[in-house]
Amino acid sequence: MIIHSFAPTLDIPYYYPCNFPLIHEVLERQGSVSSLAMLAASRLYTLPSCEDNGLVKTYFHKLDYEEPIWKITDQRELGSFEEGKVQIRRQLEAGRLFLATGTSYHLPYCDDYRNPEYINKHVKEGSRHYLMDHWLAVYGMDEEHMYVYDPVFYKFKGKVEHAAFHDFWRGHQTIPELAGVKRKETLRTYGTTDIQAKVLLNSQGYREMLAQALTTQVHEFLTGRTVTEGTRRFYFGHAVSTSLVNVLEGNTGGNAENEARISGLLFDMRWSRYYFRDLLKESAEWLGAPLDQYAREYENIILRWEKANSLLQVGRMKRREGWQAQLSGVVQELVTDEWRWYESLRRVLPQASTYPRQSRTVLDNENEHKAALLRIVLDSCRELNAYHNTFIALDEGGNAPLYGRDGRLNSLELVSLLAVVEQGMEEHWGTGMGNALDEIAAASLPESPYQTVGSLVNYLAQQQTLGSDGEGGGDD
Repeated sequence: MIIHSFAPTLDIPYYYPCNFPLIHEVLERQGSVSSLAMLAASRLYTLPSCEDNGLVKTYFHKLDYEEPIWKITDQRELGSFEEGKVQIRRQLEAGRLFLATGTSYHLPYCDDYRNPEYINKHVKEGSRHYLMDHWLAVYGMDEEHMYVYDPVFYKFKGKVEHAAFHDFWRGHQTIPELAGVKRKETLRTYGTTDIQAKVLLNSQGYREMLAQALTTQVHEFLTGRTVTEGTRRFYFGHAVSTSLVNVLEGNTGGNAENEARISGLLFDMRWSRYYFRDLLKESAEWLGAPLDQYAREYENIILRWEKANSLLQVGRMKRREGWQAQLSGVVQELVTDEWRWYESLRRVLPQASTYPRQSRTVLDNENEHKAALLRIVLDSCRELNAYHNTFIALDEGGNAPLYGRDGRLNSLELVSLLAVVEQGMEEHWGTGMGNALDEIAAASLPESPYQTVGSLVNYLAQQQTLGSDGEGGGDD
């Protein structure tokens, strides 16, 4: 049983995550005009963003926008391979793609296949790799093979034996060497995801959505928002550039840690600019002049950022006198020019609103939810102080240290606290915190969710969101 009308492209730019081409194909089969550039823009992959520790990631969920184009309607684990085959067959009979998540470590057509380096890059000391499930689409099945579409990074469309697909689909949790990985997202066994267009876009609707995407991008970049959650801070748009400039100006002594942070910002921020370049090109094709001119100008901005990164790498290796001051001057000039370019673009954009924002009720509900979590965690800390003779500073509220460098708890006391918190959550909502205890190893990270009461509250809120409607990002 094969969807014979399925003829997707395999020529996907390398910087797109593995889920976007699959979502694009699903939306098109649902009758909506779609593009990779629009999907990236809808999640603000086009917008520079980073955490205060220098980690560059997309943090769309930290901002207050609704999903503008598509949404996950269900993300779940199936009970067995046999149950999975039944679900795949039903999807194919209806002419729909089946999206599966698992580990590329068991895909015979890719470089990760049984490759020790795949494991090493996640477990080695100081690794900044995230362990994430890999997405692919099933477009056919027979007695011996699954027919899969997997364009990123493998440009593959063809058949895989059931046994190999089974190993892939069982996922990362069946690989013992990865059990202690600290940086990971929610991992699933026999995982599958259902995608639905929020609105079916015709040509006119697609043009309007492009204008909305550009308006949102320009607004957020120039606003340069900073979002604080407990002890963590997230920067967006121009605030990321400002953060980079501040680190450069404070690195006159050649601090190695600062240089690594500067390198990460310069190197990783290019991805958001590649996505925005694609959006500009797409918009120029659909909306016309003068966006074609701005697309060409933005290519030059990207080139200048790449040259700044090269200047950093050469300077770090050769240690030429004055290279840091030269780099700081180059970046400051570039940051100013990029700001002015955005201001100019804002003046010529088609009239459009930004993406819809979450209603005040939704935001208030989120705040109430976090307030309830904070009460549960503080009550649990109070109980731990009373019965385990610990000394958590409850008067500091969300800033009270728990574990790590400034914390008062050892690992066993932390496990006890989490158990009490889980019980409190079950009493309040009927559900606990899922895999939080299993991720105790993550507590040694600098950005550990167990450092303070506030960081634990934020982590628990995020875990509950992932458990209800979460999304894996693909192993990009």
